[in-house]
Amino acid sequence: MHRFTFVRLALLGVALLALAQSASAQTQAGAIKAVRVTGEVTKVTVDGSRTPIVEGQSLIETDVVDTGADSGVVLVFMNGSSIKLAENSRLAVEEFKMDPLGEDIAVAGLAGEPTVSKTRLNLAYGEMVGSVKKLNTTSRFDIKTPVGAAGIRGTTFRIVLRFQADGQVQFQLSTSEGRVVFSGVVPAGEGSTPTDTTATEVEVAAGQEVSAVVQVNPTTNTVTSVQVSSAQPISAEATQAINTAVTQAIQQAVQSTSFTPTEQSNAAAQTPVTTSPPSQPSSQQTTQEQPGVSSPPKTTPPPAPVITPPTILDTSVRSGSG
Repeated sequence: MHRFTFVRLALLGVALLALAQSASAQTQAGAIKAVRVTGEVTKVTVDGSRTPIVEGQSLIETDVVDTGADSGVVLVFMNGSSIKLAENSRLAVEEFKMDPLGEDIAVAGLAGEPTVSKTRLNLAYGEMVGSVKKLNTTSRFDIKTPVGAAGIRGTTFRIVLRFQADGQVQFQLSTSEGRVVFSGVVPAGEGSTPTDTTATEVEVAAGQEVSAVVQVNPTTNTVTSVQVSSAQPISAEATQAINTAVTQAIQQAVQSTSFTPTEQSNAAAQTPVTTSPPSQPSSQQTTQEQPGVSSPPKTTPPPAPVITPPTILDTSVRSGSG
């Protein structure tokens, strides 16, 4: 009797393992579309080549998006999430994977994401407004910056990261809907190295903002101090500004945006084996640019002080509106 039970449990374990492996094998790169392209917007690929981004162009994970002065773009992801990237900004799509689509989807009609996904973005500098559809329980949507990492669920948010010529870095993360968990970097103490850091976790609920003032030595390009605030209420005007940006840019962009299973297959076929493009903004990158990648606009101060972000926290349960 016991032997029979053991055999049944063993067979069940093998079946579950095979099912898990099959599901894992199905996950593949998702497609991204560039919409409402204005001004000078450039794609930097994994090999360092730079090409202008045009309206409706498809992007994939490992691509880096640069915007020049008076420029911007809305990036619409196949999982229904959208990002409006403002002028003088750089955003790397480090990872964007989804379980396969079962049918064509119209983004404007989605209440939540169609399949499980994993998104990891890296904002090196600039400004972005995001609208993330309600995610499945096991999905992830993370945004890294040199100042810290944000775990996002079904949320409307804004991140500003600007580097000043005097060595200061100003950072704000505001939430107008949903909830974000921000894990910021705090130097371990005077005389410590940039790798000697501790993380401070701040929950940013709807109508709140967290900010950080980072002092960088402009000569050595190293962090001398980081001050992370607690979550503070933002004004009704600030909340309205975020919502207006979503309404006027993102919602209009997704009205005519749709994806097909074929587009996902094409994105998977185009994705390089490596997930770390040489042009990808890195927390350890110095002001020296990678070969083949041009410097940021002259109006933008150096985008990469030596700051070590914390490991992105598992926010799949603790953050979000769902």
